[in-house]
This record gives sequence, structure tokens and C-alpha cells, in this order.
Amino acid sequence: MYTTNGQNGAISIIRKLSVSVLFLVGAIGYSVYVLFGLVGSLAGGSEVTDLMDRIMAMSGGYSSLDYSAVRAVSGMFNGISVFSMLMSMLPAMVIVAGIWLIFAAAKRNMLPGTASVGLTMARVIAIIQLVLACIGAVLLEILCIVALSAVNSISGYYGSTGSVNAVLVFIMIIFAGVAAVQIIYYLKLNKMIVKIKDTLLTGQPDEEISLYVEILCYISGAISAIGALMSLADVEVLNFFANAGLATADICFAILIRQYRSKMELLIHNPQQFYQEMQMAEQRAQQQRSAQYPYQGQQPYQGQQPYQAQQPYQAQQPYQAPQQAQNPSGSGYGETSELPYRNETMVLGGQMINNGVLQSVRLIRQKTGETIYINKASFWFGKDAGNVDYCLTDNAAISRRHALITIRNNECFIQDNHSTNRTFLNGHVLEAGVDTPLSDGDRVRMGDEEFTVSIG
Repeated sequence: MYTTNGQNGAISIIRKLSVSVLFLVGAIGYSVYVLFGLVGSLAGGSEVTDLMDRIMAMSGGYSSLDYSAVRAVSGMFNGISVFSMLMSMLPAMVIVAGIWLIFAAAKRNMLPGTASVGLTMARVIAIIQLVLACIGAVLLEILCIVALSAVNSISGYYGSTGSVNAVLVFIMIIFAGVAAVQIIYYLKLNKMIVKIKDTLLTGQPDEEISLYVEILCYISGAISAIGALMSLADVEVLNFFANAGLATADICFAILIRQYRSKMELLIHNPQQFYQEMQMAEQRAQQQRSAQYPYQGQQPYQGQQPYQAQQPYQAQQPYQAPQQAQNPSGSGYGETSELPYRNETMVLGGQMINNGVLQSVRLIRQKTGETIYINKASFWFGKDAGNVDYCLTDNAAISRRHALITIRNNECFIQDNHSTNRTFLNGHVLEAGVDTPLSDGDRVRMGDEEFTVSIG
């Protein structure tokens, strides 16, 4: 399984899609839908009062007592109306919170973390909607059956009611069809969320993502877009923005589902091509950063300024001069831990050539079973999400930049970066700032986090 930026390939797909412009536009669109839906719900209560006022004005008898009674009744109906509308928007509010949790977790490179919480929230709402759809379908069918029975019972008084029966039967079929579409949609949506969450937690790619959900999202987006145009024609501003936001969200998420499926298929059936594409994308991004910041190599990580002030050796700078320029004596990295990144030399999948055989370097995390491909000539481990290649945010024993693995001259080395809880190789503590060769089958422990080295 191939990785980029120190992450499992499948998890990397989820992260890249979750921080994409398409996901952000969809999240904003759904947030707009919820916001204007809530505003519309609060503003719609006054319609009941206006209707009651018109009825009383037309009746001619409009005393102060009548006015007070009308206001009391209309106020009660307004409260019920607003409450019911707010309750109907509650699932959408939970979903929008889950969407932003996923985006925030992916943006901070803290997967699965809160992203799995966001998926769980969406799944709970999908289950609730499924139950409500089933209950609504049963109630509608019961209502149609009761109406059909009532029509047949009075047929003796008014003669033949065959045409009415045919209409009722047709309505029942339509209701049943719509209910079936909704029920299948929520079933498949729930299954899709479970698969994505399992991939996020286990790192195992899964291409079985529902095409049915994708198509329904396109259809829902088209219907919402038509509703937005009709609202615009009627100068209903709140409804226009609500429908436009929902249409945008549905279409964006439908496209994301298609991209997710296609990337997972590529990872499963042609992992080498998948990784090469990810590698080229990373190189393009690196070139863009270098062009934008020609003197620094990449955009500076501003959030680490306090940490840099405590570390005079400036270990945070990801692009430094080559080792020979920093340490002319050639005696390793020296006592100060000025560890140069070698990101300018991209090693395909952390691969080396030994005796004419192409080999890749991997670390298997024992706690989770995750395979971590060393896909750079210099690869950092630590818990500083913005400044390492593989982030261990779930282990407090790991230092910000705990250890460095390097590949050079077809050899692999590990170096402890003056970490608090040290780094161990096959049970022996490593001297900080000194490269130690790694071999296939070696056991590496960073703090209390254990890995197995696999080279081949």
C-alpha cells in the first residue's frame, strides 16, 4: 500500500479530498442552506398572524377583544410553526457540524481523530432519516388505503367510483415509489459512511462506494437548483439562497464521491501508478512553493515560532543546504541536530537499489498494523503535524520531531532528534544526533511506540 506525506495511501486520499476546494465549496454551500433555512423558519411564523388578520378584517367584526384573541391564537400557531421548522432543520445542523469537523481534522492532518466523529454524526442522522422515511411511507400508504376504503363504502350512494379508485391507486404507487427511493438512498448512504469510516480507521482501501448515492445527489442538486430559480423569479430571497446552497452542496459532494471511488480503484488495482501520480502532484506543489518563496524553499510555518525560539539549532526548517555545506568535516550531523531535509531529491517510495534489486523501505506500526512507506530521502516522525512527514498525534510520549529516517547511497539510517523519551533500535538506545543503519526486520521504538522495519 503506497503512501504520501507519511500517510497510508487510502487515508491520504481521504485527507486530500477533505481539504480540496470542492469539499470546501460543498461545506460552505450546505452551511448557507442551513443558515437561510433557519432564518426562513423564524421569519415564516408571521404568515399565520397575517392570515388571521385578513380573515378577521373580512369578517367585519374586529373588536379589541377579538383582536386580543386572534393575537393569542396566532402567537400559539407561530410558536408551533417555528418550533416544528427548527426541529426539521436539526438533522441538517448536525450534518453541517460533522462536515466542518471532517474538514478541520483533515486540514490539521489529524486523521482519523475528529474526522471519524464527523462521519459518526452523519451516520446517526442517516439512520434517523431512514427510520423516519420508513414510518412516513407506512403512514402514507395507510392513509391511501383508508381513503380507498372510504370511497368504496360510499360508492353505493353515488354510483360508480372506478375513476376515483384508479386515481387513489396511482397515488399509492407514486408514494410507494418515492418512499422506496428514499429508503434505498439512506440504506446505501449509511453503508457508504461505514465503509469510509472503516477505511479511515484501518487504512484499508475500499472501492465499493455507492453509485446510487452519487446519482441521487446529482438529482437532488438539480431539483434544488430549479427551486432556487423559481424562488428568484418570485423574489423569495431566503428560499433562493437556501436552495442554491443545497444545490451547490449536493453537486459538489456527488463529484467528490466519484473522485473518491476512482482514486480508490486506482490504489487497489494499480498502486504503482497511483503512487507515481501522488508523487508528481507533490513535486508540483513543492515547485510552486519554491517559486513563491525562493529564499526559503517553502512557505514558513508561522505557528512554530515559539518552538523555534527554544531550539537554537533551527530543526524546523524543512529545506536546508546540503550536509557538506553545513558540516564540512563530514563527521555526521554534529552535536547540534541541524538536520537537513533532502526533499529536493525525491526517492520513489523510499526505494533503494541493492545488487541490482529495487527495494522499498517501510515501517509497520505495531499498535495499528499500519504500513508507512518512507517516500522521501529524509522522513520525519513526530507529533508536530505541520512539520513532520508522519504524525503521531495520539501518543503523548512522542516528541514534536522525534526521529529522522534518511536514505542515501542505497542505505537507510535512523537518527534520534534529542527526543525526550529517546529512540531505541532492537532494544538499544540510540545516541542523539547520530545516524544508525537500519536493516530488514529491525525493531524501532520511539518512546513507547513500536515499529518493525521492512526493506525489500
